[in-house]
Amino acid sequence: MSAEVGFRRRDANASDAIAAILHPDEGFREKQQRRGVTPRDFERENKLRVKKLQEENRERRRREDTHQQQDFKLTKFKSVRPRVFQENQSTKGEQVKKHDFLRRGGSSSSRTPSAPRSEAGSVSSLPSPARSTTSSGSRRQIRRKAPVPSLRELEQRDEEIAKMTTRKERVDFVNANAWEVIKKTPSVHSEEQDSRPVNPSYGRIPRYLLERKEQWAREEEERRKNAPDPDCPPGMVLLDEDERVRTLHVLRKSLTEAQLRMNSLPLRIETFNQIRRKNELETKLQEIEDAIKVFDRAKVYVAAPLACDREKNRERTASIAA
Repeated sequence: MSAEVGFRRRDANASDAIAAILHPDEGFREKQQRRGVTPRDFERENKLRVKKLQEENRERRRREDTHQQQDFKLTKFKSVRPRVFQENQSTKGEQVKKHDFLRRGGSSSSRTPSAPRSEAGSVSSLPSPARSTTSSGSRRQIRRKAPVPSLRELEQRDEEIAKMTTRKERVDFVNANAWEVIKKTPSVHSEEQDSRPVNPSYGRIPRYLLERKEQWAREEEERRKNAPDPDCPPGMVLLDEDERVRTLHVLRKSLTEAQLRMNSLPLRIETFNQIRRKNELETKLQEIEDAIKVFDRAKVYVAAPLACDREKNRERTASIAA
């Protein structure tokens, strides 16, 4: 027996080992099929359920759409039927009556004469509908278009429109308001304002503000100059721009002089003094070129002077001044 209660470890001597070899079980559904039980097809059931839900959703959306597509009507006119509905009902009743009359064997003319024009040439606003018989024997109603108005009717309409327009005077209210403002007499208050003397310094910045702005600019420049440079390494100070330019000018002048001395050497250098002189000039040229590269940068950092060096410089300056 294993450590867990109720479970037995299968070994070679187990009685069900041969049964497991002869009848291997692939799963629970295969066991059901061997017992003669048809397993449930959950996939098919899920598909049918999804289709049913889709049909319910379609039906619900269809009901919502039909509810939304209903004509909008104010509450106080809900009990009033539209005229189109009344006309349709009346035409349907006439058609049914005519149909019954024809089925009994009666006959009538396919068309009814239209309403005659009046002596003045005016036509009724609603033309009389005409009826025609179809091939099946039923009658259908045909509405005729209103006739084209005559020249006399058009002239009468133009005269009526002209009379209506002449009754109303066209007034340009924009120009009228503008002229009222222009012709309006100036008030006493505005005259007093115009009589006051105008100071020529109106609209200008006061002088003390300009001086204060210049002072702020100078203080900002001093603060920027005296601020410690974050790129400066410890024990070094930034060389002044004027001193850097002056040193660079001196170095370039020394380079020109050293090149002239180098060019003045003989072509054949054989003696020891000539060789030593040539080596010294080459070394000096190389040093000057390296120094020019350093001082040609935008920022040049030099070693900070010591306290003793400062005192010596002060004494030297005092002696020179004396």
